[in-house]
Amino acid sequence: MKNVLIQMRNKEIVRMIDKHFMTKTAVAKWFRISKQRVDQIYKEEKADVSNIRTAGDGKDNRTT
Repeated sequence: MKNVLIQMRNKEIVRMIDKHFMTKTAVAKWFRISKQRVDQIYKEEKADVSNIRTAGDGKDNRTT
């Protein structure tokens, strides 16, 4: 259960920074953690997304 809550918190941190344009300092105050920890979480979550690869020939699969 604890793992699920941490995953939800981490996704919310990324959403607050990317979608709501909140500063890392503001997010840190909201969750009562350090700004450095917010930065670590943000970088880890963004790295996880960038490691997703496209299928097939490796080209972009957009149809437009």
